[in-house]
Amino acid sequence: MKDSFSVKNHYEFRRAYNKGLRKGGRYMVVNVLRSSRENSRLGLSVSRKFGNSVQRNRFKRLVRESFRKIRGDLKGNFDIFVTARFSERAAANPQRKLRAVYVPSSSEVHRDLVRILRTLGVLAYENANDDPEPGSRAET
Repeated sequence: MKDSFSVKNHYEFRRAYNKGLRKGGRYMVVNVLRSSRENSRLGLSVSRKFGNSVQRNRFKRLVRESFRKIRGDLKGNFDIFVTARFSERAAANPQRKLRAVYVPSSSEVHRDLVRILRTLGVLAYENANDDPEPGSRAET
């Protein structure tokens, strides 16, 4: 994803957390804020508690790919901030460091993101029947 489609500044994350719409899903929490820019942008936040770097980066790749697929179906330009949820954890070693037990698949991440954005009223298609399969485009 190009840098022009990603949010990296701390103050922009803070502004979305304070003023944006918020909705949680099974694997992520999404904050949405309408943007005056010409492109919709994605901001990602994945804590170390989610897992090791391989698991964190895999989750970020899956979210970026899902965002890329639905970016054209948004009802305008938005800054979308995704924070990973880690619900299933286990002690990794005697020092009790935590790691993720389960990293969701591509289709699970896509379904969760689409469901959350549909609930927030950000996507152009509203009905479950209009929901495209991962990898396909909605007719709008």
